[in-house]
Amino acid sequence: MVLFWGWGAAPLAFRPRLKITFVVHQFPPRYFTGTESYTFALARALRAAGEDVDVFTLDPAFGEATGPWREFDEQIDGVPVRRVNFWMMLHRDWARLEYRHPELDQSFRRHIERRRPDVVHCFHLRYLGVGLLDQATAAGIPVCVHLTDFWFLCPRVILVRGDGSLCDGPPDAGAGCIACAAPELAQEVAAAGIGSEVRELHARAGRNAMTAARYSLPSRLLTWLDRQPSLRRALGQARRIFAPSRFLRDRFVANGCRDLPIEVAPYGIDRARLAGLEPARARRAAAGDARLTFGFIGSIAPHKGVHTLLDAFLAVRGDARLIVFGRTTDFADYAEPLVARGRTDPRIEFAGAFAFHDLGAALGRIDVLVAPSEWYENTPFVVLEAFAASIPVVATNLGGLAEIVRDGAWGDLFPRGDAGALRAKLQRLVDEPARLRAYRDALPEPRTLADDAAALRAHYAELRRG
Repeated sequence: MVLFWGWGAAPLAFRPRLKITFVVHQFPPRYFTGTESYTFALARALRAAGEDVDVFTLDPAFGEATGPWREFDEQIDGVPVRRVNFWMMLHRDWARLEYRHPELDQSFRRHIERRRPDVVHCFHLRYLGVGLLDQATAAGIPVCVHLTDFWFLCPRVILVRGDGSLCDGPPDAGAGCIACAAPELAQEVAAAGIGSEVRELHARAGRNAMTAARYSLPSRLLTWLDRQPSLRRALGQARRIFAPSRFLRDRFVANGCRDLPIEVAPYGIDRARLAGLEPARARRAAAGDARLTFGFIGSIAPHKGVHTLLDAFLAVRGDARLIVFGRTTDFADYAEPLVARGRTDPRIEFAGAFAFHDLGAALGRIDVLVAPSEWYENTPFVVLEAFAASIPVVATNLGGLAEIVRDGAWGDLFPRGDAGALRAKLQRLVDEPARLRAYRDALPEPRTLADDAAALRAHYAELRRG
């Protein structure tokens, strides 16, 4: 008898289970935005299919008073997790620790020496550092990388400049990022008149990353000069690179990564997270709540465009309301004035954050999802989850959003930051119920997490054979 497991896997009798280590910058239960939620869901799916998956991650509470360095193991819903926490001031050069962390390199080396995985799959490396890729490669372990945002290109991660304008990629091999991401340093360097000399020395060093013997103005400048070439060299070690959208892949290709094996691999969703959807809808129906409800789900941060949504909705007329889901404490200086504005209109509710397993219940309270992001979103999971819940989407005509929301068919697109255009889209949905029904009926069936797990298992098995 031949036994099979999972989605299209090889026969159990002929293939030993795969041993995979996932790497991500933070992990549930305390952190569960898109990247970490996806990593968690994939880990559970692969373990359910019989594979041996663990997670190496940070607990990024860098100001804790529990000691300068902690490493501990735990199980999160059956997934083994190795978590590291360190003081922010462990080193004075915090900007270098954002992408190069010698202590974490050694911690990860010990971890993979104990575990000996077949593959290391990195989903995000911020404050873990690209040295983890070096450690895996030196140990002969093939590496996969998921490009979940623009961290490898942009020290601000989101390709938005400090003045709010969009950026196409790191100018001047990354040296041009200093004025944007570290303006005070740029001013000090200009005042000291050392910029050209230090840059020339750094260029001569080539592949040998330069670091100064002590923390000084030249050493701080070298940290920023080394960021982009260091990350680019490290990414070049990956045997597989996955970009969830064509837009994201094209940004990397346009910024010097044409020779890298970047494959477009759209996200699948974890339908288990929608378990509370129908009970929430039933409660609405029982209460006789027929208002057209717009919803926002995500970080209440400037680049997410919640201010544009409020400006638009306050001008909408008719039987409608707006529910904003998300923590107001992460960017309190931005969020608190928005909450205060929301109190001026009883139709607006700031509902706070919800638990990881309550996504379905949140979606069950809304009829239309609004994604007014003002950065190049990759592929927001919440948009795909809304589609799976038969919820149309109104989104910014930008980046990956424009790639997954078909304008006039599955929802509407509007120009970045244009509250008037967004108001017109929302008002039209209030005034034309038939349009909303047509959008709902046309929504596509999203790819599933099972599809992703099956594809990744094939990649991992091929890398192990190689």
